[in-house]
Amino acid sequence: MNYHPILSRLSQAKGPLKATILMISILLACVVEHAQGHGSISDPVSRAYRIFQENPESPKSSVSAAAIATAGTQAFYDWHEISRMVPQYDPASIKPYRAIIPDGQLAGAGLEKYAGLNLIREDWLATAVNPGLYPVVFDAWAPHDPGYFLAFITRGGWSPDMPLAWNDLEPLPGAEQVVRDGHYYRFTVDFPQRKGHHVLYVVWQRIDPAGEVFFSASDIDFGDGTGNGNGGGNPGNEPVIPLDIRAEVDFSVQSDWDSGFTAEVEITNLSDHPINSWKLEFEIDQEISSFWNAELLSREGNHYTVSHSGWNQSIPAGGSVTFGFSAAPGKLESINPSHLTLNGTSLHTHEHEQHPFLLNVGLTRLPSGAVERLTLSFPATSGNSYNIEESTDLINWQSRETGIPGKDGTIMRDYPTGQATTHFFRARREHD
Repeated sequence: MNYHPILSRLSQAKGPLKATILMISILLACVVEHAQGHGSISDPVSRAYRIFQENPESPKSSVSAAAIATAGTQAFYDWHEISRMVPQYDPASIKPYRAIIPDGQLAGAGLEKYAGLNLIREDWLATAVNPGLYPVVFDAWAPHDPGYFLAFITRGGWSPDMPLAWNDLEPLPGAEQVVRDGHYYRFTVDFPQRKGHHVLYVVWQRIDPAGEVFFSASDIDFGDGTGNGNGGGNPGNEPVIPLDIRAEVDFSVQSDWDSGFTAEVEITNLSDHPINSWKLEFEIDQEISSFWNAELLSREGNHYTVSHSGWNQSIPAGGSVTFGFSAAPGKLESINPSHLTLNGTSLHTHEHEQHPFLLNVGLTRLPSGAVERLTLSFPATSGNSYNIEESTDLINWQSRETGIPGKDGTIMRDYPTGQATTHFFRARREHD
């Protein structure tokens, strides 16, 4: 079984399913979602992205641990998914966002899943900055054009012991000059005079009928505001943030017999730069007896740390390295590695969908031509469960069915259209 994990600056999460809108003649619409992520600010690093890079399973800082205790680990594996649907967006106004995101919940975009980002704490790890020009980088796993960015900074007098409210934000010039650079969007803001800990708040609005919009909150620290001797908000406590790592890792069984098996692991570099001196950590239920093309650095229980063999220490851009191991017992139905990290960066294992997740729509009409019923069908796989939600405005969603068990094949559901002339449905695969 192959696994394609999330890796820092990569969001290969949970298959290629993208939000899709199918418009029908009477404005019936169906949205298929798979919580497909799209990005967050990587410089200065956002709260969600920083926690992901610390490793949600073993965070380095107390504030990250508190956020995980509030929201769970999944929210931070999904650091790139802090989004809402705002079809009434307006480039000249934040009123549509204020209408759906309450004060105090800006960092988490008003979503319960990301409530841990809203904690009022003075120890959020902050990137050291100074007044003046600053190049902002938005790491977009799935870039979408057209769209636009809005940037804000907390007002003078705001402090991290206060909730983050809309009235605390002041616009920052520069985001309108955004430039696309592969998987990144780049723009330069002009930070005003500030002292101490503040927040950079960035909105990425897609220009499309659904109005998908992403929110990102980055903690920044101006020190004494003079631009001299600014060591950041937490000197000595800054996590090391690996840069420019995009990769995927495949585990596959090569041969299997009752008492044991051999497996191959392929690490593919998807970034624009080499990955040097690679080191991979993972846990596996079986007991590994030997490796080839890799060196075993340590083993603690079922947690293994392996590294290159010298000659294969560099993974070129677009290239890959492969190593193997033998383990026991055999007779496997699947191989299920977990808790993966590459060069200190956490990975999240999700089985890839091998084909696009397509939503089919059928209509049952009355003799008058009016639509009486809507039939939805979509592919499903065993071991997963699915939820179907309904909306009339793409903002407020209600569950129509939850916990639908998946079986290899197709799920079909019939729904009456009711009195509304516009319907939106979406099917979500629950996280493994």
